[in-house]
Amino acid sequence: MKNKTILIALTLLFIASTKALAQDAVFTQWENMSLYFNPALTGNFDGLLRFRGSHRNQWASLLENNSYRTSALSAEYKISTGSVRKISFGALAIQDKAGSLDFRNRTINFSTSLIQHLGNPDNFHHSIALGLNAGLTTRKINFDNAQWPGGMPPTDINEKANFADVSAGLLWQYRSNNHFSFNLGSALHHLNRPDVSFSDSTVEKLYHRFHLHGHVEIPVVQKFSIVPSFLFSGQRPSEQLLFGLNNRWYPKSVNPNFIQLGIFAKTTKNYNGTNITIYVVSATVEINSFLAGFSIDRFQEIKSNAYEFSVGYTLRAPDSKDTAGNIGL
Repeated sequence: MKNKTILIALTLLFIASTKALAQDAVFTQWENMSLYFNPALTGNFDGLLRFRGSHRNQWASLLENNSYRTSALSAEYKISTGSVRKISFGALAIQDKAGSLDFRNRTINFSTSLIQHLGNPDNFHHSIALGLNAGLTTRKINFDNAQWPGGMPPTDINEKANFADVSAGLLWQYRSNNHFSFNLGSALHHLNRPDVSFSDSTVEKLYHRFHLHGHVEIPVVQKFSIVPSFLFSGQRPSEQLLFGLNNRWYPKSVNPNFIQLGIFAKTTKNYNGTNITIYVVSATVEINSFLAGFSIDRFQEIKSNAYEFSVGYTLRAPDSKDTAGNIGL
């Protein structure tokens, strides 16, 4: 057991120092930062305008100042018309920092989605959505603390790299009038596989990142629902599955305000084949258009946590109805 703990600790140290070179940032509260996971989720909320912010600090108790820290801000606007076809626009800014080399990613993405409602236009129960995302990322690294074979760094190494990126996603969803709803979506990121190398003489293509996610809200009584959900993320050579359920309570059955508590498990297959299971406890409150969320990822064997915070605000439609008939995430 001691050797296994040491192996896992070394794996986490390796991830924190080199993971960002080939992998994207991670969020546990994925439904509070939906633009990052699937551009088809742009505008997928009850209202006209939505803002979200998230911050994650991973493995700080183990790695101290070299922990993996990620912050993100997003904004979405949904065009309100009487048509069964809706268009939404979004913007996402994200920065992550990790390791003793002060590795940083700064990304600005712009997304759009087209939502087509199916069936009877008087109820808008079924819909499908297509989303596209395009952005620019700047990567920076500080080589002052790096150690090189022979003691001298290569002459063609840069401390900064820029690349453009493109992603696409799909979403199918259903919503009833009594809180029952479900959706299923998928997205493929880095369609153009940009070169992320810091060297002028080498090419390092960023691996595709694939997401598959699902969400079901099942009313138990008038003001209480259970909400199972899952998110699968794959970006070679690692895979991750987050699954579990939220217990959601509505103070008023016809009001979008809610309070929810969730329990999840996260299984991760890492670079050297090591499988890590992490347990997650989360809480989210949305009252009068303001949202606050908090989650803890707990890895019991090495007594270390990852903390994540989310905040948000949603501007509702004037008639207090969802103008696009979408499931609010």
